[in-house]
Amino acid sequence: MTDRYPELEKMLDAGARRIPWWRRPIKALHVTETDDRQTRRTVDAPWMGSHGLVVKPAARAVLEPLFGAAAQFVPVRGTPYPGLDYVHVHHLVNVLDEERSEIVYFTPGADILEITRHVFLPEIASAGPVFKLSRLPRGSIFLRDDVVEAILTSNLTGFAFEKVWSNVE
Repeated sequence: MTDRYPELEKMLDAGARRIPWWRRPIKALHVTETDDRQTRRTVDAPWMGSHGLVVKPAARAVLEPLFGAAAQFVPVRGTPYPGLDYVHVHHLVNVLDEERSEIVYFTPGADILEITRHVFLPEIASAGPVFKLSRLPRGSIFLRDDVVEAILTSNLTGFAFEKVWSNVE
């Protein structure tokens, strides 16, 4: 997604910080076909991974007020679509209940490899509309349910969500 791998690493390492040093757009490849040569359909979120997403202006118009200061929209270049942005979520919170969650750790050490079952602390109520876990700044983006509902009712395309936790167990 960037001109060079080290630039992507710098962005991901920014974690909880905005990226004030980022002065030029991210470079992206434009993919028009699937692996089996089917034409890809046009969507408002042309790339969405668990750790970040790329959005068109219509999606930015919906997401920016929802996300507020918790995310930064970084321009993307190198595609035929003007106005693409990478959404850098830099709001990190410590709301994961590691004792009750099911977590796979790197061996040796306490670094998290994967969370197979999420359980959150009561502090999640004040985590904000969008966040990442402080122990996984390169990890998944989490959205509050009202934000998911706002996106789903906005008629934007290209978004998919997975419910990872309910406080009713």
